[in-house]
Amino acid sequence: MEYIVFQLHAGITNVCLAPVVYPTMVSAWGILIVVGVYTAIRLYYSIPLPMFAVFVALALDGVLVINFLLKECGKINKKSEQLLETFKIRLSSMKADRKLMSLKRKEVKSLSKLKIKMGSTNFFEMTTPLEILHLCLDIVVNLLLAS
Repeated sequence: MEYIVFQLHAGITNVCLAPVVYPTMVSAWGILIVVGVYTAIRLYYSIPLPMFAVFVALALDGVLVINFLLKECGKINKKSEQLLETFKIRLSSMKADRKLMSLKRKEVKSLSKLKIKMGSTNFFEMTTPLEILHLCLDIVVNLLLAS
């Protein structure tokens, strides 16, 4: 039953949100993180304190949004993997007749890990937010070195 809930969640998300919302969200919040951190580091003395606080708040908000939302997408992948392992363990310890065991084994074998996809091949896992934040910080470092 729990696997079906994850299947529904992954299916609805892949159809409704993944084609447009997730790529837009990742790119927009990534740009805000880069601009906020670069401005906070490079233009520290050039802008007044209230404006400085706005850029720092934008960067922190971006980090929190990317970390929270994309980690939730990655949890579906991890939880479905854990559920499949639990099903396999339960199946190995189950005592039943041959036909039922064969049917259950085929049923468990037919299930796959669920993925929230972004595009046709890319999907979110638990480390995706860290990779995106690492990319944003790499861009900030390159901008600081270039200026």
